[in-house]
Amino acid sequence: MTKDLHAEAEKVRSWLASNAGIDQYEFWWSEDGVVDVVQDFLARVQPESWSEQDVTDLLYLLEQSTTGYVVELFAQREPTMLAIARHSLARGGIADDDIADQLRYCVQYRDEAEALLFEFMKSEHERTRRLALLSLAELGSKAVPALAVAAWDTGHEYLRLGALAALQIIGSELLPTYLAKAQEDGREHLLALARKFLG
Repeated sequence: MTKDLHAEAEKVRSWLASNAGIDQYEFWWSEDGVVDVVQDFLARVQPESWSEQDVTDLLYLLEQSTTGYVVELFAQREPTMLAIARHSLARGGIADDDIADQLRYCVQYRDEAEALLFEFMKSEHERTRRLALLSLAELGSKAVPALAVAAWDTGHEYLRLGALAALQIIGSELLPTYLAKAQEDGREHLLALARKFLG
């Protein structure tokens, strides 16, 4: 018997209303639990047939997930990954960090993935912007050098880490300059990454 996505999402909502975190929810990973239900739903229902409630519950469960495994289920088919990314952006960026991270694998739909990642780069969340930048680098976007410089110029340590990593991924001629800047910055994580890249 096929278990209902909406019923499982409601169980999670009810449980979280009186409990602190999803990690203790015993039916998340269990057989026929939340993860199995999401996997079954994605196999049966194509994105163009998703209802508004389907989207609401899929994004809710993605947002509650504490591992990358659930979003990786979407990434098994590039059109599904692109669809959930569009819905996330339309609803204010729900689960945006996990989605931005997985868009790097949409190589057959590179142009659309790149356009979506540019939107995720506007997120108010540092982690989302950093992961979007890294995904753009993995996709070989020509916009990466300028975006990396802008990320560096924020002064935020983790965005600077993302900028360095993105420049390294694309083999940018800017990398030596920013490795030197990382050493001047002097913060522990930046120094460690610079040393790693310098070999």
